[in-house]
Amino acid sequence: MKNNSIITLTILTLLSLTTKAETLNVSLAQCLKIQDSLARLVCFDDLAEQAVPAVNVKAKMVKNTPEVKDETTMAPTSTKVADFGAEHLTTYKVAEEDQQVVLIVEQLSKDHYDKWRFTFTNGQQWQQTDNDFLKIEVGDSVLLKKGFMSAVYLKKNLPDSNRKIRVKRMK
Repeated sequence: MKNNSIITLTILTLLSLTTKAETLNVSLAQCLKIQDSLARLVCFDDLAEQAVPAVNVKAKMVKNTPEVKDETTMAPTSTKVADFGAEHLTTYKVAEEDQQVVLIVEQLSKDHYDKWRFTFTNGQQWQQTDNDFLKIEVGDSVLLKKGFMSAVYLKKNLPDSNRKIRVKRMK
């Protein structure tokens, strides 16, 4: 019984779409016959509004709603630094313009795979995920920069520094 009602509903939907398409084709043919370019444009605009009413309703709703300031743009700088790279830890939302942050290394250690573990002065903990080499010491200023597909790269915060490693935030 369920299959029959689904099939019937599908057929009725397809028939209604074809009848709407036929009326649209007739209306398009009438608009094409209009010689005055401004009148022809108005005719096509009216057809476009009839064909896609949901978009116009949504646009009118957006225009009438009061503007609400985004919480990420009102957040102080310390919150932006605290949330950097924490997308996979919880449901943080980081603004798109926050693509890099500068931090100071407080503690350094290496795990048994010879990969760095960093603890920064703000309490964040990061771990190296690739096998590249980078010489870092406690007290160094480092730049964390976002890359492609949520990758985060760490490099020394020096103008002539090109060497970088891929890292992931732990805490």
